[in-house]
Amino acid sequence: MQQMASVESEILKQVRAHPGISRVSLARKLQIAPSTVGNYTARLIAEGFIIEDPDKLEFEMGRPPTALRLNPDGGQFIGVDFEARNIMAMAVDFSDRPLKQAHKSIDQSDSVQTIIDKIEHAIQQVLPDQHGRLLAIGVGVPGLVNPSKGIAVHYKYISDWQNVALAAPLAKKFGVPVYLENNARSMALAELWFGQGRAQKDWLCIGIRSGIGAGIVAGGQLQRGANNRAGEIGRWICPKLSKGAAFFSNNGEPSQKMELQEVASVRAILSALERARQSGKKTCLSRRDRPLNFEDVLDAARQRDHLTLEIIQVAAETLGWAVSELSFALNPSRVILAGPLTLLGEIMLQPLRECAQDLLRESGADVPAIVNSTMGEYSGALGAAALAVHEWKPRAVSAA
Repeated sequence: MQQMASVESEILKQVRAHPGISRVSLARKLQIAPSTVGNYTARLIAEGFIIEDPDKLEFEMGRPPTALRLNPDGGQFIGVDFEARNIMAMAVDFSDRPLKQAHKSIDQSDSVQTIIDKIEHAIQQVLPDQHGRLLAIGVGVPGLVNPSKGIAVHYKYISDWQNVALAAPLAKKFGVPVYLENNARSMALAELWFGQGRAQKDWLCIGIRSGIGAGIVAGGQLQRGANNRAGEIGRWICPKLSKGAAFFSNNGEPSQKMELQEVASVRAILSALERARQSGKKTCLSRRDRPLNFEDVLDAARQRDHLTLEIIQVAAETLGWAVSELSFALNPSRVILAGPLTLLGEIMLQPLRECAQDLLRESGADVPAIVNSTMGEYSGALGAAALAVHEWKPRAVSAA
């Protein structure tokens, strides 16, 4: 039974990666007999997961082959992505086409249970209608995660977020398998399957929101590390910062031990700008009579507000240092930046690139392409849905 599930899962992955593939080509790729592939594909067609396409996309000796494609109506997957401020959920059909999406805000006062309730509510908002069927859920979790046990281990920016069981309660409530992954890695999965990581072998995705993490892809495979802690770069201690970094510290003096995410995250930039304007620094943001949000940062940057650009430059150069360190260690061909900071475009990207290039060229190291993700704010949710697609096996459904 388990072997059947594994073979059928591999067939679905091949059809997903190569729409229009024939049974003969499937047999070659999987290195199993064509008759065996025929038996498995017949069951997958009967179950509604694969459809036969009359278009003859491949030509081989003898009888023209029938092209195989995923059936969009074969079922749905849901991906959930969250961090300290936001919860994003997205449903996709069996052919990976996005269907519905939902957003929930997390308040600083929210308890762990309140956040779980909001995750459940977001999932409920994107559930299939009566004609669809939910097959699995993927969840991108901030901070440390134990995927095999379905536990969110720790996240610095949510109060009391310690050893939170997520997978089992969600699986019980929605009646489907639930898979967890660190959300920086779920962003990397989105880029790997749908974005700028496609056809790349060795590259990085740096997710920058309330915290900072890196999804590492080596040899075309997502890397998790020995204890699922690969890519926790937000805790790196930065080198001594310039005088322009004074507002990143509560006392106006940059600490000798400031973490990367205390300087270069969205939360850090907002905090620095808030301290600067409260201290009386000249800025167009002085007119705001409420706490700043990221839309204010975008607006001020587009107006070329000097203080805002100065603080963004400190964050960008610090990220450039991080990119150079990762490049020395991993030699990626590409570094993809994901998260709200990408909305700043070249305002952020140019000083980041220049810093990374200067540091790498000094040592004669290769300089990777450094680009912004183009997948938008739901990239992590799409990656979490892709995680569910990747981990799910059809036998689990058919045996239910």
